[in-house]
Amino acid sequence: MTQSDPRIALSDQLADALNNHSVQPEEKREITITFRVSYAEKSRLEQRCSGVVQSDYIRARLFDYVLPQAKLTIPEVNRQAIYELKKIGNNLNQQTRAINEAVKIGSQPLTSDVQEYLQTIKELAALLEQTHASLSQPISDEE
Repeated sequence: MTQSDPRIALSDQLADALNNHSVQPEEKREITITFRVSYAEKSRLEQRCSGVVQSDYIRARLFDYVLPQAKLTIPEVNRQAIYELKKIGNNLNQQTRAINEAVKIGSQPLTSDVQEYLQTIKELAALLEQTHASLSQPISDEE
């Protein structure tokens, strides 16, 4: 009994997903179709799209494509805060690695103070992740 190469199976699955998700590279969209809708229909369409380009939404519904993911809108101030949080997280990771390496090679004994410091770094990292997740939430259209 021979097993198929998992890379080939994954490649085939990815090709199937891409075929069902978007236009083939050789297919160009050269024809424009327009149609009229009422104000109520336009409003319903906008509500259903919520972050997805309207033409992509209509095309996905009409041709049974997978509906594209909505793009998140994160406020600029949140993006800047996330950038700074990532820098802090990187510094915490570097400190943790340095301490663990020092303990490993024997230049730093693993005292209770060091263990407490490592625990504090771990808690800070978890808090940074929570803060990052809350800042990454998209803006609600209702606000």
